[in-house]
Formats: sequence, structure tokens, C-alpha cells
Amino acid sequence: MNKEQIIEYLQKYNLDNTKYVVISGAAMVLYGIKELTHDIDISVSKDYYDYLLNNYECEYETKDINNENVYYIDKINFGKAHYPNENIYINNIPVEPIDEIIKLKKTFNRDKDKEDIELIKKYLKNKMKNEINPLVLAYLGDSVYDVYIRKYLIDKNIMKVDQLQKKSIKYVSAKGQAGYIRKMIEDNFFSDQELSIIYRARNHKSHKAPKNTDVSDYKYSTGLEALIGYHYINNNKKRIEQIIDYILED
Repeated sequence: MNKEQIIEYLQKYNLDNTKYVVISGAAMVLYGIKELTHDIDISVSKDYYDYLLNNYECEYETKDINNENVYYIDKINFGKAHYPNENIYINNIPVEPIDEIIKLKKTFNRDKDKEDIELIKKYLKNKMKNEINPLVLAYLGDSVYDVYIRKYLIDKNIMKVDQLQKKSIKYVSAKGQAGYIRKMIEDNFFSDQELSIIYRARNHKSHKAPKNTDVSDYKYSTGLEALIGYHYINNNKKRIEQIIDYILED
């Protein structure tokens, strides 16, 4: 079951979203940590547990680690042992906090739970990186990009500093970078995720273009630098090289 199917099932039964919370694998799918789950595990309050048993055709599923009975309605498994004090709402559906998912997975400690914990760690790491200010990514990317261009020019046996500076303008100026990234966008070179990073940097409110620099060019060049910074911080060296190769071969 994917995210849309989980939401559909929960809406089908019109559950009271103040008295249950989605937990475990289904919660991970709702967060976007993984794509699919076999069923929907929810934890409910004591009174809602009794309400579901009395008002729905429930089948006995198993006992949880606290020896509490778990029942199911269609693809929804419900128990009361892991009902948290707080939760997060996604599409108006209550979902247990990520740290609670980790605690639950550690309690079960099965191989699949260990795999899920690694997925959660990766998700949190990427989330942190994605939330870095795009101008900070651009600050980093500017330096990384500059090193690639300088090495390229030196490899062409240009050894005088004044010549290196003149030759580099084509690649490192805001106008030059903006031209390259616009063409790359037209050529559908970037993934949707990469475009999101570019546009987030381009549209950032804190832009202040240097004197005599076109604002639009400066914003697009910042988008390119932010993308380079993003890939650098995620150790995507191969993708950086693909971007640089496109620019140098243009």
C-alpha cells in the first residue's frame, strides 16, 4: 500500500483522528521514508479500542509485545499498547513522531525493523541537508565549481594568472553561469529534485546582485551554485562531474 491508498483506507472507515495514530511501517510511508507497506498499523486510545470492537466486524490478529490483543478491520490493524502522547498530522491523519517509530522498531528488533531504522536515519540525514539555506549551498557550490573550472583551465596549459582569470570569466561570471543553466533546463538535463533546488535558490528573497550584474542572471547563477553545493554535501561527485562536463563541452 502506498501513501494514497493508506489515506483512502483510513478515510473509508471515517476514524476519529483524535483517538488513533498511525504507527510503524504505515507511518513511514506517510512521512515518505519508504514507498510501500503491507497493511496499516494504528494505535488507539482505550475507549476507542472498545468502540471499534463494538461497532465493526473485527478479526483477531495477534498479541503485541505487551501481550495486548491486536485486531484488524480489513487492512487496518489496531491495538492500544503504543498510543503516544503526541503525534504529527499529515493530510489530517495523525502519525506518530519519527523518534517514536525508532523506539518501536528497536523494541521489536527484527531484521526488517533494523532495515527500517537505517531507512529512517537516511531520511533524517537527507532532510537535514535539504533544509540547508539554499544560499549557504550556493556559497559552498561557488567554491567547488570554481575549483573544477580552474583545474580545467590549468589542464589546458594556461599557466599565467591573468590569462586564467580572463578565460574563466566565460564560466564563472553570473551571466555565463545563467546562460548554461538556462540551456540545461531547456534540454531537460535536470531531475525534478534538482530543479526544485535550483528554483528554491533562484527565488530566495535574500538575493542582492553585485553592481552591474543583471538580477535575473545572478539568481540563475545562484541556482547553479546551490545545486553544485547540494551534490557536494551529498557526496554526489559523479553528478557534479556530469554538470561540469555539460558546461565545458557546450
